[in-house]
Formats: sequence, C-alpha cells, structure tokens
Amino acid sequence: MVSESTQAVITHYERRHEIRGNVFGQQPYANYGYWTRPGLTIEQASEALTDLVAASAGLGRDDHVLDVGCGYGAGAVKFVQRYAVDHVTGIDVTPVRIASGHDYVAQHGLSSSITLQEGDATNMAFEAASFDKLVSVECAFHFDTRVDFLREAARVLKPGGTLALTDIIPRRGANPDDYLLGERTTHSNVCLDMPVNAYDAEVYAGHLREAGFDLVQIISILEWTRIPFADALQRVADASEGERAEAITRMVTRIRQLVELGEDYVLVVARRAP
Repeated sequence: MVSESTQAVITHYERRHEIRGNVFGQQPYANYGYWTRPGLTIEQASEALTDLVAASAGLGRDDHVLDVGCGYGAGAVKFVQRYAVDHVTGIDVTPVRIASGHDYVAQHGLSSSITLQEGDATNMAFEAASFDKLVSVECAFHFDTRVDFLREAARVLKPGGTLALTDIIPRRGANPDDYLLGERTTHSNVCLDMPVNAYDAEVYAGHLREAGFDLVQIISILEWTRIPFADALQRVADASEGERAEAITRMVTRIRQLVELGEDYVLVVARRAP
C-alpha cells in the first residue's frame, strides 16, 4: 500500500498527463530544462537537462543504468541512442507514464534495450549491486523519503558506481516553512509538500555519505533551470487564451515566488564507495 504522499504524487502526474498538451514539444519530457543559451525551446532545454545528468553520470557503452522516476521514457531513449549504454531500466510510480513510455520506447525500436516498470524509489525490487549508474531527473524531492531512496540507491549500485540527479532543496539559510504551506497545485489540486525532504545541501551531503557515497558534489544550477523555465512558460501563457493562459500564469507566479522564498535547484553527483 502506497503512502498518502506517494498517492498524491501519482494523482498529480496522472492529472497533469491529461492536460500537458504540447508545452514540451514532440518528445515526452517533463522537466524544467537546462537553458544553456538564448532561444532554446522548452523541449530543447529539457533535452539539455537530460544530457547534463547523463554526462555527469558518465554514461557509456556497456553500462547498466537505472533511471529512477523515468516518466515517459524520453531520457531512457536518449541514454541508449546517444550514449550507447547496454541497457536502461526505468521505474516510476505513475502507471499512465509507464504505459505511455512502453509505446514511446517501442516506437523507437528499443524495447530490447529499455525496460520500464512501475516501482518505488524507496523500496526497489532489484538485487544489490545490479547497476553501474543511477540517474534521476527532478524526482527525489517527491520521495517518501529521500533518505530511504539514497540508501536504496547505494544498495543497488555496484561499488564505484555513480549516482547523478537533479533535485529541489532549500538554499542555505532559507526557511522552508515560508513556502511549504500545504497549498494545492494549480492543475492537479493536490498538495505535494514534503517537509521531511526540505533540507539544504550540507545536510543532503551528510545523508549521501551516511548512505555509502563519497566524492559528493552538490551544485546549484538554479540560474539555468527554474528561472529561465518560468520565463519560457510565461511566453506560452502569453500565446494562449482563456483559462489555459490564466492557469499557466498562476504556475509561473508560483515558481517565481518559490525561488524568491528560498528554493534551489541542484545537480547532485556522488560515487558509491568502493
């Protein structure tokens, strides 16, 4: 039985699936993007963020990769096509994403190289030391809890294996109580607050080391992610009409407010201790 917080995440992404439209273009991404130069589309920035995580993990030939929170499989397809990894296993708690992901993977003729399945990041159904690399794009702040996920990540990675992910945490000195107010999201009408995961990079690094990781790096990339994404999303709102325009504008306002109140967006890279 899933926890209340996990069920909220499932409900959120099921409802968002129904209204995602074409904001992310033709590829089924769902992230804030990595805005490396002016003029990028949301789709291009989303792909760039996936590349950043893949490069940070050092993905390469013969790697067995675990993609936690794999969504619709867009990242998994890129990992095989661009980085020639041997196999990607993706897990996600949202059934509609896994179902859609199966179709997306099949369309690219990669069903033998990619396995997508429902799975819980905090209780993974894999043997110890099963994967060379573990990646996760914009998910761990949802996990109940992130500490449990890190412990599981260390367990399923081979000694010396690499963890690379992007995550949302409070900046040092920020008070999460200023923005974790139990508010419901604009589109899905559920609360996604996870106070247990609201700690800064220093605490995060400690949890990684306690889980069995070393060579820990946590780098803020806020200026190239959430902030330009909000600007791009506002352009989508400006080109829309009626309730859609109003809903997108509300989302933009909330993202900017969260950043002002102290939310950070970070790239996390660590090695499973040998």
